[in-house]
Amino acid sequence: MEETLIVHINFSENVVRKQLWHHFYHSWKKKLPTLFRNFLYALFIIFVFDSLIGKKTRYDFFQFALIFLGLTCIIYLINFYYQKINFSSKLNKHIDELKGYHPVTELYFDEKSFQINNEQYDIRSLWKKITYEVSGTNILVHIDLNTSFTYLISKEETNQYTEILNFLKNKAKAKNK
Repeated sequence: MEETLIVHINFSENVVRKQLWHHFYHSWKKKLPTLFRNFLYALFIIFVFDSLIGKKTRYDFFQFALIFLGLTCIIYLINFYYQKINFSSKLNKHIDELKGYHPVTELYFDEKSFQINNEQYDIRSLWKKITYEVSGTNILVHIDLNTSFTYLISKEETNQYTEILNFLKNKAKAKNK
């Protein structure tokens, strides 16, 4: 017996805005361990060169490390707020563009594939190319199209949220964290 699920999602500006902001913060949260690891690598390299070349005490190095940490945090905060402002302006343009399209998106789940149909794009992918992750009340469906494509499904925008999640659990792979 072939199992299929068809979901119709109506466009809601508030839901889309909330989803995209959630995705922005989620992606930054995933970057933090890498940023911290890069900071530690840089500090280690500076420590090695300082111990080989310099004739300073450990107190001088720890003082330098704290200053370096402070400057790195300031640079990353500036970068974060710059990216946030840039994302905000792009988000507003994107939502204005979405308002001009047909407001219904159709999701088709079947035994072999997953398909997204709307006026902007028509994407179909086999289940082996699809991963998903649940973040709060959002499902992030990642489709490997040789580029990263993520479709967000919110609990607020559909009453078939649990059916979608169960279908994804059975057919797609959970994304490794």
